[in-house]
Amino acid sequence: MQTSKFIYFKTPIYILLVLFLFSCTKNDSSTQENSSTKIIQDSLFTLVNSSSDTNLNLEERKKIIQEAFYKVNLLRTDSIKLKHLTNLSYNSIQLKDSIFFRTINKETIELAKKQKDSVAMAEAYWDLGIYLENTKLIDSTYYYYNEALTIYSKLKNQKKMAFLFNSISTIQRKLGDYAGAEQTTIKALEIFKKSKNFLGMSNSYNSLGSITHSLGDIEKAIQYYQKASSYLDSIPEDVSINRVYITNNIGVSNMLLNQYREAENSFEKVVNFENLRATNPEFLAKAMVNLANAKKKQFSTEDLEPQYLAALEITKEYNNIFSEATSTGHYAQYLAYKKDTIKAVKMAKIALVLSEKAENFESLLRTLNFLTLVDKKNASTYAQEYFVIDKKLQEDERKLRDKFARIRFQTDEFIERNELLAKQNVLLTREKRLWSALAVLGLIGIVAILIIVIQRIKNNNLRFKQQQQESNLEIFNLLLVQQSKFDEGKKIEQERISQELHDGFLNKILGIRLVLLGLNKRQDETSIAQRAEVITQLADLSEEIRSISHELNEAAFQKMQNFMEAIKSLIKTFQIGSETLKYSFKFNTDLDWDSLDSTLKINLYRIVQESIQNCIKHAEASTIFVNFDVVDSSLMVTIEDNGKGFDSKRSKKGIGFRNISSRLKKLNGSLVVDSVMGSGTKLVLKIPYQNEIDKIA
Repeated sequence: MQTSKFIYFKTPIYILLVLFLFSCTKNDSSTQENSSTKIIQDSLFTLVNSSSDTNLNLEERKKIIQEAFYKVNLLRTDSIKLKHLTNLSYNSIQLKDSIFFRTINKETIELAKKQKDSVAMAEAYWDLGIYLENTKLIDSTYYYYNEALTIYSKLKNQKKMAFLFNSISTIQRKLGDYAGAEQTTIKALEIFKKSKNFLGMSNSYNSLGSITHSLGDIEKAIQYYQKASSYLDSIPEDVSINRVYITNNIGVSNMLLNQYREAENSFEKVVNFENLRATNPEFLAKAMVNLANAKKKQFSTEDLEPQYLAALEITKEYNNIFSEATSTGHYAQYLAYKKDTIKAVKMAKIALVLSEKAENFESLLRTLNFLTLVDKKNASTYAQEYFVIDKKLQEDERKLRDKFARIRFQTDEFIERNELLAKQNVLLTREKRLWSALAVLGLIGIVAILIIVIQRIKNNNLRFKQQQQESNLEIFNLLLVQQSKFDEGKKIEQERISQELHDGFLNKILGIRLVLLGLNKRQDETSIAQRAEVITQLADLSEEIRSISHELNEAAFQKMQNFMEAIKSLIKTFQIGSETLKYSFKFNTDLDWDSLDSTLKINLYRIVQESIQNCIKHAEASTIFVNFDVVDSSLMVTIEDNGKGFDSKRSKKGIGFRNISSRLKKLNGSLVVDSVMGSGTKLVLKIPYQNEIDKIA
């Protein structure tokens, strides 16, 4: 210490002066730096707030966000930088600049990982999910929503979890997983009800309405939409835009119920909503098309073409190819309705190109189906393309549903594990408090403390065992429910395959067997040619079995280009196998039978096939009469034979009759059986139908 003091007093005075000046300069520099940082932060808050102003156009908002992003990178404090990046990541979603958004979002995620900020990480994942949903990358969207959900579950943030559940439900509904979507929405609804979050409850009921709508229960869907709208009345803030979306959904449902006047009123409210052009122009274009369609359905004399063109102009202005494809397709249908077929075909082909470019598969399939009806020359080409795309979409959706089921299972498992850990933490906390209380009570007496501790430990062990038993019972019940659903699905699929094998392949094999029995008795050239034809039929049957085994759908039937010729060929096949069988086949030529729905045609084909089989095999008939007619808006199919008949009241119905009844049930049809012992049998089928052209109009 003495040495240091000696050196200090011996230090030259000019050195002390330099050190003093340096210290002053350093302090001034530090003060200036802090002042500069504060100015940057203040300007950043202003810029970030301005970047979310929807009254500004996209270009103005983009410039603001770019400037804010530049200033954020000047900050040295990572925690403040991360806070601004999180806001900019969300605000840049709507800029339609994928590179800029991904740059901000990626930097946000990396900094959140570095800072170990779970909240910022979850927000960034959620932003990325929203962006990917807008770009139709459904699988990636689902993944990042679940990543965010997992984090919020760990943080026990019920509010954020509820909103994410609704977002995930929307993805599930788009993929056709309506059961999963309903369960996910109900989870969100339960959380919102507990917290009395009326906006969340409204969104959840609106989502349930969309799910129920997709399942075909339109009236129930409208009830959900109305309930969603009623919850908006309890919110003090301006939520009129939410009411507009619900009103549009109600209008769409009314269209399906053929309540076109009510639908028109709903769409009028949407189109006339103030500021919709500024806040959501793409939605306005969609509503304008819906309104024009509702008026068209009422056979309005108003010239609706300007409305369709105005909607198209909006989609083009905002470069929304997806919406432009949809609007163009509806415009083409309107032109067909106005009998301008040439222009309708031209616009439909444009819609086809736009749909492919935007990957708008709903519009693509609708346009292909429309072209098969208006462009008869190329109908087969469009139909073939329709079936290929539809098949691929179904396969892709099935794969995505399986993938999402695995992700959802893992997420649910993680959430359940977190909830279990939370319960265990509560128990541990209680035990800690108990031990603290026991320590205080130790002043009263060691004996009393020991008695209380032992008794409490026993109670806790018993409670824990009871909770374990309850948890095990709950898990066991869940396994039983899942197994029951699996068995139910398996049974339905087995019945369907059994029906197809019995109605299709067994009947064809019997027909071919009868033909061969008859041909084996003859050796003339005609018989030889017929045998060759039967061999060809066997090859076709083999191809059909292979097709069914790979596709398990109606692909084999789609090869039929002429439905009436297919029925006639079916009857002729049975006649070749029997030398004595005679038949009479008539059909109403006023109806375009090929325009009927494919599901209706294949079921009719199978029913006729089974009925003729019964005539030959059981009734031993020698004459069969088949007639296809149209009465009002129903198909009337009569199949009559001169066989030995049966007592329809007493006779037990075989699998063939059960299959016929099952198919008619799918078609909302009815069956009348008129049979007397020794006097033949008469079947009369009545099936409602709607021509495909009528659907378009």
